[in-house]
Amino acid sequence: MTKLSELKPKKKERVCDLLERAGVKVERNQYFLSEWAFVEPRKVAVLNFWFAQMKQRGQDIVFDLNFRKFSDARGKRNEDRVKQAISEKLPIRIIVLDGKMGNPKRSIVSKRQLDPAIWRVTALDQKTGDYTLRRGAEIENATDDLSAPPEGNQFPDRASVVVQVIKRDNRVRAHAIKRAKGKCEYCNVRGFPTTNGRFYLEAHHIIALCDSGRDTVDNVIALCPQHHRQAHYGKDAESLESEFIKTLKKLNGRK
Repeated sequence: MTKLSELKPKKKERVCDLLERAGVKVERNQYFLSEWAFVEPRKVAVLNFWFAQMKQRGQDIVFDLNFRKFSDARGKRNEDRVKQAISEKLPIRIIVLDGKMGNPKRSIVSKRQLDPAIWRVTALDQKTGDYTLRRGAEIENATDDLSAPPEGNQFPDRASVVVQVIKRDNRVRAHAIKRAKGKCEYCNVRGFPTTNGRFYLEAHHIIALCDSGRDTVDNVIALCPQHHRQAHYGKDAESLESEFIKTLKKLNGRK
């Protein structure tokens, strides 16, 4: 049996990375900070829970939820996603938050991790908007059956998706790439040559825009593809973030 204390997050991971790991398709410049519920239709729903509000009831770990307390369009939007998850009978994944709780605009998240289990709605009150969710079976250690590969779909569905995005300043990206002079600003390895005669590098926001990072030259570093992917998906992503910050301070003439 998992104890409630075991679910307390130990590190801060990016919202966009956790959503992708749970099975939600995201755009890297999608705005997440005001959203607490996400749905990948016919696949999965992901909710954000504060660890401090989770409870141990006997052998169960539960969470009581009510988005109507926000009393605005955001709360209505998030509640609609929970209703969609219920109507489609979707498994629910939870991003567990730790830090300073308050209203969404004043909360400070210091730690954030994805719970390796599915959750289900076990009680709801349509009139008040009160929901109770219970933690279920762990899924991340399950092994895939490779003996029967999926058939896939020769004619995959197409869907139009409307998302809120953060508008980036292309001049900031261009400045970082020019500053690098064709070499990764972390490992100093030259990027591969492209058809236009330049060397390929990728601009990376050290503090992700989805985590309220700034779109400024002191938050954007030019990386080789290897280190860019490692910064998003590597197990040492958190330590790389610290190294990138130190590197940029030197590049920008700051101690």
